[in-house]
Amino acid sequence: MRFQPFIVYARLCGAAGLGVLLGCSATGLLNVLTGSVFTHLPHWPAGVPVLAVLGAPTGLFAGWLTRRWFAPDVPRRPLVFAVGGAVAVPLATAVHSGSIALAFPLMLAAATVAIALWVRGYRRETAQVRAMMYGYHRHNR
Repeated sequence: MRFQPFIVYARLCGAAGLGVLLGCSATGLLNVLTGSVFTHLPHWPAGVPVLAVLGAPTGLFAGWLTRRWFAPDVPRRPLVFAVGGAVAVPLATAVHSGSIALAFPLMLAAATVAIALWVRGYRRETAQVRAMMYGYHRHNR
């Protein structure tokens, strides 16, 4: 099995994007809890149902793409990720210009954690292939 650099880079970018979405969602949740989203974005509550409907297939797709490295043993994985997407996408859009100072560190931290999880999963996935290719499984004494 040969690893294509483009595919590896695309997966890395996808992991970073998932982290950014989760960081934006955390910031949006803080904005909803403090109520600042209702003063800065008064039209946001009207768009939440549409964003939730768009977020469910997005979460389902993200769950399928990340099945090997992001929480691989979760029971009912499609349902969990569909619900997560239906919650995360509306919250990610609740970030307004006044909360950028809070959003950037949260996005950076979440992207760093997602990339670290992806690297761990990538190493686990490629360890078996490297063992078969280079004979790590044999004991040469």
